[in-house]
Amino acid sequence: MKQKFLSQILPCMVIFGLCGCSSSDSDGNIVGPDRKSSAAEEPIESSSSAKEVTPVDYSKGAAMNKKLGNGINFGNTFDATCETCWGAGPVKPEQVALMAKLGFKTARLPVRWDEAASKEAPYTIKPEYIARIKEVLGYFKDNNMRVMMNMHHHASFLNDMVNGMPNEANAEYNLTRVDSIWAQISREFKDYDNDFLLFELFNEPVNGVSSDLYNTMIQRTYPIIRKHNPGRTLVYNTYPWGGYAGIKKLVLPENDGNVIIDVHYYEPQLLTHQGHNTKCDVNNPVKWLGSRAEKSKISTDFDNMRAYADARFPATNPEGIPITIGEFGVSTCNNLDSKAKWIEFVVETMDSHDMSWQYWAFTSVGGFEFYNKKSNTWEVSTLEALGIDPSLVEGQFPPSSASISSSSSTESSSSIDTSSSEATSSSSEE
Repeated sequence: MKQKFLSQILPCMVIFGLCGCSSSDSDGNIVGPDRKSSAAEEPIESSSSAKEVTPVDYSKGAAMNKKLGNGINFGNTFDATCETCWGAGPVKPEQVALMAKLGFKTARLPVRWDEAASKEAPYTIKPEYIARIKEVLGYFKDNNMRVMMNMHHHASFLNDMVNGMPNEANAEYNLTRVDSIWAQISREFKDYDNDFLLFELFNEPVNGVSSDLYNTMIQRTYPIIRKHNPGRTLVYNTYPWGGYAGIKKLVLPENDGNVIIDVHYYEPQLLTHQGHNTKCDVNNPVKWLGSRAEKSKISTDFDNMRAYADARFPATNPEGIPITIGEFGVSTCNNLDSKAKWIEFVVETMDSHDMSWQYWAFTSVGGFEFYNKKSNTWEVSTLEALGIDPSLVEGQFPPSSASISSSSSTESSSSIDTSSSEATSSSSEE
C-alpha cells in the first residue's frame, strides 16, 4: 500500500509472500508483505460493472461475524510454497490448543491451492493436500475455534501480467482454473458445519487480478460454491491489496445476506512495514506515540470504512453489512512500545465498530508475529495489546531445532523465554 517504484514492483511478480508482493530473509524465506500503495489513500471510482442494489438483510452474516470475534492468522504455513518452507509450519495440535487457551475464537487459514492443483484441466487438487487440510481443520474443531479458510497467494493468476497489466489473453484460463479449484473445495468441505467453517474467496486481488477480473471471479464462483454450501458464510476481500477503499469497487452476489467483507489494515505503513517496504533502522525506528492526531487518522479510516460499506451495500438489518479485519499488525523494528500502542488502539477501534478481526500472525512472519519460534520467546507487550494474559504462555513450546531466521530486532526486556528442561526434552518434535 506504500508508494513503490516500478523497478521495485517487477521482481515481485515472480513470487508472492504473506499479503502480496514480498521480501525475503537471508535464507530466502518469504517473511513480510510489501504493498504498492495505500489503498486507504487512493481514490477509487465506482466500477463500471457495478449497479444499484436494493437493501439486503445481512443479519446472517452479521451474526456469524459476531461469533468470529478475535482471531489469529496461521500465516506462512499452507500459504507458503510448502507447509514448512517458510518457517511457521507445520501446524501442530498443541499450537492450536494454545491459541484457543489464549482466547482466540477464530483462525484464519491461508491456503495456497495454486501449488497443490494441476495446471491442466480438470485442475485436480492433490488428494494428500486436501487430507492434510482436513487434518488441521480437526485441530481447530477439537478446540472449538472457527476457521476462515481462503485461497491465498494464487501466484499463477496474480503474476500473469503483460507490460504491467493483467494478461487478458489468459484471463479465461485463469478464471476457469479458479472455478474448478473452488468446485473441488466446495465439494470436499461441504459436510463441515456451517457454524465452524467459512470460505474466503481470494486474498488481496492485485496486479494480474484486476478489479473487473476479481468481480467476475466473485460472480462465477458464487453459484459453484453455493451449489454444495447453501448455508455457509462467504467472505470477500477487496481490491487492491485488501484496502478499505476497495469497498467502493466491490461487486458482491445479489440478495445474499450471508456474506462478510474482509478488509486488511496496515496504516501507516511507514510504521507497520519497517524492514519490508522500508529499511528497519533499529537506531531510529518509526514510532507511533498514540497522539491525538495519530489516533484521529485511524478512527477516520474506520469511520470511512463503515461509511463506504453502508453506502455501497445498503442493509435492512441495523448492523449493516458485516466487516472483518482479516489482517492487521506491525513488524517489529526495535519499536515494541509503538507496536503495542498501535495494536491496542486498532483493536479498541475495531471493537467499537463491531468488527471481528484476525491478527497477522502467530509465528515466523517477518516480525509481525508475537511468538519467535527460533528463540522460543513471546512479545509480552504485543500479547497484552491483544488483550492476552502473558502468564498463559509461560512454559509453552520447546526451542526449535530447525534454523528459522527472524528479521526482527526486538527489545529483549519485553519478552518471555519459555524454554524449560521439560520443554527441551521434546524439541525434536518441532
